Amino acid sequence: MMNQETPPQNVIDCLQIILDATVSNDYDLFTTVGNSSYKAGITKQMFEGVSEQIAPRMLEGYTTAYLGHLKQLHYQIYLWKLSFEDDGDEFVIRMTMDRDKVAGILIA
Repeated sequence: MMNQETPPQNVIDCLQIILDATVSNDYDLFTTVGNSSYKAGITKQMFEGVSEQIAPRMLEGYTTAYLGHLKQLHYQIYLWKLSFEDDGDEFVIRMTMDRDKVAGILIA
C-alpha cells in the first residue's frame, strides 16, 4: 500500500522538472518527463501561455503541498496545492502518471 503522505520520488522529480520548466519557459525540458500523449496534448503555445501567466509569480517564490493521489482507469493521479509568496490565488496541480512518465498535467 502506498503512503498518502508522500508520492514516489520519481513523481516528485517529474513535478519539479515541470515547475522548473514553467519558471524558465523551457518547453523542451517540459516535454522530457512526458509520454507521447502528454507531448501531443500540450503544445508549445499552450505551455508558453501557462508559463507567461504564472512564472512571474513563481519567481517571487512558491511552495507546493501534496494533497494525495487517486486511481482512475490505469493511471495514478497526484494532487498538489501551489501557493505563491505574493499570497494571491492558489492553484491545484493535477498530474497524471502512466507508469514512470507524465501522461497529463493541469494547473488550475
